[in-house]
Amino acid sequence: MPGRMPAISLQPEELLVWRCEKSQGTPLVHSAAVFTSFQSADGHCEEGFRCVSRISKFGTGHWGQIDPGKEKIAEEADSAPVYEWGCPFQGEWAENRYESGPGDDQCTDEGDCICIARGSPNMHTELEGGHEKVIGRFETESGKANLGHEPQLINVIPHYFMRTKDGAPFDIENPHSGLGVVKEFDREEWLLKYKEEAPKIQGALDKLRAAVDAEYRSKVQDGAPFVCDGAQPPGEEPSLTKAETQLGLMRVRRFQVLASDCVNMQDTAAKLAGRPEEESFAPSGKTEGGDELKCYRKKDSVECQQLNCYRGFEDQGFLDRLQLYKSQLDSCSPEEDTKTEMEPAAGNSVKAPKTETGAAPTPKEGDLKDKDMKEVEKEVDNEAQAEAAKESTEEVAEGKQQSTQPALLGAVFRPLACSQKAESRSRRADFL
Repeated sequence: MPGRMPAISLQPEELLVWRCEKSQGTPLVHSAAVFTSFQSADGHCEEGFRCVSRISKFGTGHWGQIDPGKEKIAEEADSAPVYEWGCPFQGEWAENRYESGPGDDQCTDEGDCICIARGSPNMHTELEGGHEKVIGRFETESGKANLGHEPQLINVIPHYFMRTKDGAPFDIENPHSGLGVVKEFDREEWLLKYKEEAPKIQGALDKLRAAVDAEYRSKVQDGAPFVCDGAQPPGEEPSLTKAETQLGLMRVRRFQVLASDCVNMQDTAAKLAGRPEEESFAPSGKTEGGDELKCYRKKDSVECQQLNCYRGFEDQGFLDRLQLYKSQLDSCSPEEDTKTEMEPAAGNSVKAPKTETGAAPTPKEGDLKDKDMKEVEKEVDNEAQAEAAKESTEEVAEGKQQSTQPALLGAVFRPLACSQKAESRSRRADFL
């Protein structure tokens, strides 16, 4: 529109608060605090990143409590720095947190601890004697302000995961018992835990397999039709009660979860065990309760040499029976969509009234039947007044926008005015 001042676009960070203070020979400067990655207040790595720390500062074995006296590992000349999963935080090794400070158990110098991406498209693994090292170019959180992420070539010693059931075996028949916790360990600690946890998971799988197979053969494979609880004819019993159906589904799910964990343990043990004896477990070949383990053994030996996860070719028949058994159980407890509060219950749907022609009236028709013509005319007048008020509001808002533009100009040029006032006071002081 002619006569309007050109609009000025300012970013939020440009709308600064300026002050006029007595000049002491130093110009007013707007400064912002600049934090490096180890000066930030929260001490967290970003989502999708993990914290790794340098072994030349902290040594190896980043698990559990921190040992400040652990031997530091010298790095080879002309090679990328070597890090291990885990960073020091309040006396313990943490996955994605860190603590900076001058102590031997703290991240002191830039590069002692860094946050790296959990994966990289440019990396490879070296494995020698059960010791693994990942060499690659990882995205890292930059310690420099406003740089975001930057690639860095490093060597990383990884950790390994295992489901642990500390202090007790798996209670597979108790629907309220847990399946333990998946934890992260360094190589040495993982091999120690493997000796303890492998018999537990093998014993649980043995019991679950036997229970599922027996239930299938007696309830599904016996030739009689499988009848769900509630669908049986009067006077007859179902194949399984509702409680037995839920218990059967629980066994199937637990077998599937533990079998998957077993495969991961089996693969990791084969990778980390530098010698065959490091992969073996359960010297007696039995659980703590005295049950014989269905593990793989060496010839003429009772000790378990390898986990049996029931995933081999010889287990295909059982796996087929497991799927058929699960299908029958699922048919007795189908999943149902949860109805929302707005959705009417079946049989209680509200029907709209109909007009004389049989069609449902529009809202306008219904209103005209309930109101006289005076009320309708009053509504029309109210709508006209509301429209006029809206146009007036838009004009006021347009004028307000024009009035704010000089204010924005004042915010931009106020530092110059402050400088001119300070210079004027300085000249007046020199003259006097």
